[in-house]
Amino acid sequence: MTVPVQNDVCMDYFEKALAISEENIEFRFRGISNISWINFILNPRRLRGSDFLMRWSQGVWSEKRLLNAINSTDRFYSIPYGPSGTAPNDNVREFELYFERLEAAGLRDIKRPDLLVFKKQDRVKVDNIVDTFGGYEELPFIKEKDLGDLLGLSMMAIECENSL
Repeated sequence: MTVPVQNDVCMDYFEKALAISEENIEFRFRGISNISWINFILNPRRLRGSDFLMRWSQGVWSEKRLLNAINSTDRFYSIPYGPSGTAPNDNVREFELYFERLEAAGLRDIKRPDLLVFKKQDRVKVDNIVDTFGGYEELPFIKEKDLGDLLGLSMMAIECENSL
């Protein structure tokens, strides 16, 4: 998907999210003739710092605690639903593909809750549906309209937050 930007130039969502929008920074390297990544500039203001990573890891911790608590009951069953993982950071192409897949699933415009809760008696049905999509780690990349059977079984959605 392309996103219009200034001067009627279009770029995909990944490039827009990481590109420098207003400023133009010139790099000059002496003694180096060929730099393969010279046209790929990251906006350092959009990179995440340690404060984000700390809050993110606490959020993941609270999500896991709640998931375990729900699943230890005799009445309810919970699964991860929203994207809680991180994008690959060791490969630029994999990083780009991660965001392209999220965007293709519609997650650019909506925020999915962290967990879905079901009746414990529906666990086998839920697990079978999830398996048809490739497992829990694939759910964030599936369009919401294709998850009707799964969402129809859910009783509740939960967004996990915690306070520092």
